[in-house]
Amino acid sequence: MSTNSAEFRLSGSHALAGIESALKSEFNLEEESETRFDHVYYDSFDWRLYQTGACLRREIEKDRQRLIMSGPGDDGPKESVSFTGDMPRFYWDFPESVLKKNLSGVVDIRALLPLVELRGVSRNFKMLDDEQKTVLRIRLEQGDTYDAQGRMGAAVDGIVRLLPVRGYEKYLGQVKRFLSGEMELVGGTGSLFEELLASVGKVPCDYSSKLDFWFTPEMQSETVARHIHLHLLDTVETNIPGTRDDLDSEFLHDLRVAVRRTRSALTQIKGVFPEDVVERFKPRLAWLGQITGPTRDMHVYLLAFEEYRDSLPESYRRDLEPLHRFLLVHQRTEHEKMVKQMESEAFRQILADWRSYLETPDPEASALPSAGRPISETAGKRICKIYGRVLEEGLAITDESPPEALHELRKNCKKLRYLIEFYRSIYSEKDVKPAIRALKILLDNLGLFQDLEVQALKLREFAHQMSEEGDVPADTLLAMGMLVDGLLKRQRQARTRFAQRFAEFADKNNRDHFKHMFSQKKVRQAA
Repeated sequence: MSTNSAEFRLSGSHALAGIESALKSEFNLEEESETRFDHVYYDSFDWRLYQTGACLRREIEKDRQRLIMSGPGDDGPKESVSFTGDMPRFYWDFPESVLKKNLSGVVDIRALLPLVELRGVSRNFKMLDDEQKTVLRIRLEQGDTYDAQGRMGAAVDGIVRLLPVRGYEKYLGQVKRFLSGEMELVGGTGSLFEELLASVGKVPCDYSSKLDFWFTPEMQSETVARHIHLHLLDTVETNIPGTRDDLDSEFLHDLRVAVRRTRSALTQIKGVFPEDVVERFKPRLAWLGQITGPTRDMHVYLLAFEEYRDSLPESYRRDLEPLHRFLLVHQRTEHEKMVKQMESEAFRQILADWRSYLETPDPEASALPSAGRPISETAGKRICKIYGRVLEEGLAITDESPPEALHELRKNCKKLRYLIEFYRSIYSEKDVKPAIRALKILLDNLGLFQDLEVQALKLREFAHQMSEEGDVPADTLLAMGMLVDGLLKRQRQARTRFAQRFAEFADKNNRDHFKHMFSQKKVRQAA
């Protein structure tokens, strides 16, 4: 259901009683009731709704629950859906509705998490026209805020909500103009949401998995390296609680990407840390990837299950249900194993030791030749070297080359991409974007080729494991065999497209762009 309701918040200069008196003197109001309310605001951990200007609120009143999603802008469209029971964590668990469809396009596979709660009392009025017909409903709300852990925040001075009646929208406009003009109230769902967040000490967009560094060309290479590593370590630590609690699969994904970037930065940002430090932390950081890998694998196959099922003829789709149950059981098992490792002293010590090193000056590191050099000298040099290695490896691949050659090329392409992303702020953004775009197209092809191979092999392993663990219907094994055949066919298609993708990446225009882009002369001049 769509609605164009409006909201206004009161500041210290306004009293709710005064607003009520002003409304009664201007309009024909009749009080209906007084009710208790509970409004909980939600978003994904990485603020996907907020970043689009949307706001999601659950209203709980007596036995009634309603989810309301407002669109961008103070007068943006609002969609709502009623439901019973517990608040679903994912969009796909909601009743079919426009709201569900809109949520799916924004939050995707991320969980909806409570951010701030407003509990209080609402006095409800109806506005009457000359014929005593109800043309608008007005709610005057006061309450207290609570954070996601139930800790009380600041009290809210008051909120005025205007709920339109179908066919009488002009009265909504009249009251809005009166409140914003005569009474000088601030309107808009977004401003109210931000005020509620502030009341519990929550800052919008306090987390993003994206790299957003701002370095200047003259900054010392060691300083920049420590900044990069500390940012990645913060990302790892921030995602540990959500990973441990299995809130959604993206917590573990972001954690693993941060570990992977850390390992790449440790070995690819050369000459800023002593070699013994690099060698000491390399295996320990690799272990973080190893203990989180099996759980992530199960996430990947569960996320792909619907696509697997839909790729089969309809008459075979139900045969995959035993595979789905197998994946769910083993995901829980692997998750429990991972959590035990994450709660171990070894896990905590790795992160503590790494942070201690990054936050403590190291005279030996500062004395290294590259440590004190500006990144304008070291960044482009390293990027160009890895780029040259990518060209050499890619040009050597023929139709007869083994899959391992493409896998190795992919590793170096990812190293190249990480380096560009680490240092992109010292270059012109209009020059960096084409470089990253060209690299991404090639990486997408290489990633698809490898992922399809791994998935096909893993599904064969699952089939054998399922057979060992109990009776598996022959139709299920047949359906899984069809899946494997389909994956291998798509892998061959990706392999066929590789030559064209690499030729586009390695053409003269791209080579010239990389060469000039990452030369020392092309660094962005500090303001």
